[in-house]
Amino acid sequence: MTRDDIIREYREHSASWPALVGVYALIVGAMVFSGYMMVG
Repeated sequence: MTRDDIIREYREHSASWPALVGVYALIVGAMVFSGYMMVG
């Protein structure tokens, strides 16, 4: 993959970045939550 390909991919996906951030937040939140459940 060249730098231009990466930039093109980024530009195509930049429109849906709120959804991407939401998915990442959900995964991180689930990990933190399960961690608290194991500890608590």
